[in-house]
Amino acid sequence: MDRRLIISLLCLIAPSFTALAQPAVKKVLPVHVLVVIAHPDDESTLSVTLYKIAKEQGGIVDLFVITNGEAGFKYSTLAETYYGVQLTDEKTGRSRLPDIRKKELKNAGRVLGVTNYYFCDQRDDKYCLDEKSSMDSCWATANIHAKLVTLLSHHHYDFLFCLLPDAAEHGAHKAASILALRAVASLPAEKRPCILGVRTRNKTDSSRQFSGYSNYEETKPIENEALFKVDRTTGFSYQNKINYKVIANWEIAEHKSQGATQMTMNDGDLEEFWYFRQNGKEGVEKCAALFRSLEMPPYISKGY
Repeated sequence: MDRRLIISLLCLIAPSFTALAQPAVKKVLPVHVLVVIAHPDDESTLSVTLYKIAKEQGGIVDLFVITNGEAGFKYSTLAETYYGVQLTDEKTGRSRLPDIRKKELKNAGRVLGVTNYYFCDQRDDKYCLDEKSSMDSCWATANIHAKLVTLLSHHHYDFLFCLLPDAAEHGAHKAASILALRAVASLPAEKRPCILGVRTRNKTDSSRQFSGYSNYEETKPIENEALFKVDRTTGFSYQNKINYKVIANWEIAEHKSQGATQMTMNDGDLEEFWYFRQNGKEGVEKCAALFRSLEMPPYISKGY
């Protein structure tokens, strides 16, 4: 056979053999996440995690917000000029802040890539450490539970994130997390998302220990230390000059009515996640796979 003909035939069939030799790549579907929080701006605690899931990986992030944060009128001094409203007057602040804070949250959500918002419009009474002040006095707890269970039943959420119900946390934060844990536990096992509790920490701080809150059995984690984390200080872009604190600051900047929240800019190097015991051990690898996928920035470094 003519040598040139043999070479031509080999060139035609080689791609077919190459294709057959390649291992099948399983397509990983983007994850679907629900975040349960007490106030607009609580999502700032895990802003970079949400950004990476939604904007970098094309996942779906929804927010379930129990109150409108009207008790934040005390921190609205600088926002009075910005909005042209006397927000630090309690009556005015409580009447005007619900709409303002919802808009601020949606502006922050555009930074993060949030898809849906579910507002419960419960009363934001005051700052205190007692979770029962919200659960037993201010909120229609049964209605919140029913709404959350219905939402979880009709959407296939892979993960649910809430704030870690640490003893030092705002009572409303703890109440929201306890309600989230109870709602997940009430679902059939096959419909339960993995639920994780999150807090931020600076790298210079000692590692946090959390073994559960008070006598709430549902708040107990599988380990006392956080199993997963997202590092806001991971560098990328030209000479690694940029990190994810830029995103955290952009997001916080949208909550203009909340001076105390604005003061947390640049704080928090790590977003750390505790895995609750009620998930069972079988969900640990699922969570580990998610956080492994979030480790590396997807941006190509360019040279100039």
